Amino acid sequence: MKRLLKLNVVATQIALLALAGCAQLSTQDRGQAGDRLEKAVGTEQVNLDRYRSPIKATVTDRRFTTKEAMYLANEMERSGFPFLIQAGNRGIPMDSDLIFMATVESYWYSRYNMEALNTESRCGVHLVHGPYVTEKALQQGRANDNRDRGEYVRSNKGTLLQDITPLYLARTGFPRRFEDASPLMLAFESCDPHLTRPLDKGGSFQSTENRLRDDDLKKIYGPAFPATPYGADTKGNEDWAYRVNYRENFLSLRWDHGRMSHVVDMGAEGQVLMKLALWSEFFLAGNHHDDKYLGITPEDGFRGAMLNLSAVSKMLMMKSAMLYDGKALGGVDPRTAKPGAYYFPHRIGVRLRMVGDLPPRPEEFSVVDNSSQLFDQASLLWGLSEFYHFADPAVKGNWNRVFGDNTPYDGSIMEQKYIVLAEGLADLVLSTMETKHQATNGVLASEWTPEHGRGALTRTADLGMSLVALANYVDKVHTDTAVVERAKGMLRRQADFLASALQAGDGSVTAAYDGDKAVAGAPALLDQGLTVRGLLAAYHVLGDERFKTAARNALDFMNARLWDEKTGLYRSELGAATSVYTPLNLGAAIGALREMILETKSPELIARYKRFWAQAIDASGIQQSEFEETGETALYQKDGDKDGIPRIEYGDGKYGIAPVFASRVEISTP
Repeated sequence: MKRLLKLNVVATQIALLALAGCAQLSTQDRGQAGDRLEKAVGTEQVNLDRYRSPIKATVTDRRFTTKEAMYLANEMERSGFPFLIQAGNRGIPMDSDLIFMATVESYWYSRYNMEALNTESRCGVHLVHGPYVTEKALQQGRANDNRDRGEYVRSNKGTLLQDITPLYLARTGFPRRFEDASPLMLAFESCDPHLTRPLDKGGSFQSTENRLRDDDLKKIYGPAFPATPYGADTKGNEDWAYRVNYRENFLSLRWDHGRMSHVVDMGAEGQVLMKLALWSEFFLAGNHHDDKYLGITPEDGFRGAMLNLSAVSKMLMMKSAMLYDGKALGGVDPRTAKPGAYYFPHRIGVRLRMVGDLPPRPEEFSVVDNSSQLFDQASLLWGLSEFYHFADPAVKGNWNRVFGDNTPYDGSIMEQKYIVLAEGLADLVLSTMETKHQATNGVLASEWTPEHGRGALTRTADLGMSLVALANYVDKVHTDTAVVERAKGMLRRQADFLASALQAGDGSVTAAYDGDKAVAGAPALLDQGLTVRGLLAAYHVLGDERFKTAARNALDFMNARLWDEKTGLYRSELGAATSVYTPLNLGAAIGALREMILETKSPELIARYKRFWAQAIDASGIQQSEFEETGETALYQKDGDKDGIPRIEYGDGKYGIAPVFASRVEISTP
């Protein structure tokens, strides 16, 4: 079923943003430019002490692991406004605490991680070096070439800053641009998120581009002037003039380039692509100022446009340079490639070159790990099928104004043809799953290598992620019905296997299946959560009640055997005295609870969700810092809202740490 609320949720989103304090996130205490700002207007923290109890938690790995962090961020995005809207449609009561968790904490923790990675960190390859910008530069060069001397060559940097970005600013009505933003095309597999310099909390930052005055804004907004983008009572550009500097200039938010792993994990690329698609959908769900400009607000529109550019740049690079035939990386048209001849290997190294005032340029890609991992392929299929949905002209609504057949002259900002690229790559990934991972019994193995072929081991978590991705493909992609039917058959076989061979009578699932037998081991939160998540996704697409029953049994086991009432947490595995939490098993648990609440409307599950959220998210330390949007409005207090999560500059390290997920937290669950 197509996304239910795409056509009628914009007003609801704006109203809820205002209620949640998101609609005035940019305003600060008024004062003269250069004055020390003491407080930022954000969201006041709701007291969640009723859901808390003391826990002993230790962050044991603060490094940012892209694949796992983006998976949790994706589940949090789904647990934000989409969860709230779906619950309202189904008549599920939502109290103020749950609304706060969804529209403030879930929304912003997800967004913090996305923006820190994709815009601020430089943890990856900048999109200025991508095929989309290169093609636009070549087009501009051909259009402006001196026919007599042939001497005009347009640079990627000039094209991005002088053509693409101004187009997005004009189409979205955003009256300025961020300084030192670094939108990524590819993300590195892991990075150190500690800040490398003091956070710039000044209030006097004004560049030439940002000093738009009343006359300029009158030209942009016409009759809507003097209302500012967020409808405050100030005139013109005052909202921006006194905005704290780190919200204008991202220089002080950079991460340490010397502590980045210059390797691309293709599973991470799938999770990032999903993230880009989901947030593009959200930011570009409506228009503003009498329907003249793209985006729910000007800033949302501009951010959505840049995220969409990142997504298209990523897919073009994947298609042109990151496919592997077992001998060399290269490019291929996925629509005509022989099934199984090319695939995305697990890890690809990037050799960078420093080139003047540009971000480091990728000079060479090399295969670091040539295996095909099922979790990677499922992640890619998830992200590619969601981008297809975003770009699908058959899905009527505001997204259709983003894409066009004659960009930019028809008012669009991105060419419609890239839906074909998303579908072609998705079908190639599906072919990889069929030809390399699928055994004779139809079950998908977790690994394939050129040297040894398909492995015998099928991990339950990989199968659960595959169910989520296959269900998304079947639900969203519709161009080639024969391919969709193949995907549907694969989905049914995996769900059948999981529910029959991997699940015991008490609802527990084994961690893996090796050839013809279950692998011994204690039932784990990751496997239980992704089982619930995957089987419910299969149920919604296939309508088979067996899968819903199996999902309920898996969650019942989680609640009966893994839940620890004293700490308000699920043990990471049965009997664990110390539970290890990662973004992966935490995301699986949140996704499982959310989807089962929507299915059952259970008040008991809602109560458990709130308790688990307060303990596992807010109290565990996995969210390493936060900004004013989630309560830290006092600029010179370590934890002004007293929720246990420090402001970014008072977090771990000399200068603080980015508001992103830690890779590992250990919690005592005796």
